[in-house]
Amino acid sequence: MAESVNVTSTILDKKIEHYDWKAKDFVAEGELTITITLAEYRALIASEATKEHEIAKANKDKYKRDEENTRLKNEVEALRAKLFELNCLDRATVKCCDSCD
Repeated sequence: MAESVNVTSTILDKKIEHYDWKAKDFVAEGELTITITLAEYRALIASEATKEHEIAKANKDKYKRDEENTRLKNEVEALRAKLFELNCLDRATVKCCDSCD
């Protein structure tokens, strides 16, 4: 039990004392580590880079769609207003609303 506390203390000291990445580039005694091959590492890096690229592309597409939606909503509102005016003019002999005098 005391050994477990010492190992935990060593790992926590490592993580708390140094916030820069260089200090995290070593293994504390008793710390769990995983060994991977160079090919596995390359595959991991490649998949991560691909995911970041796909996320950036999706965000860019989202912003383009948002801009297009905003433009189309404004166009719809303008056309509705124009249609309302045209309907009021067609009914010039009959009062269609309070704003049409």
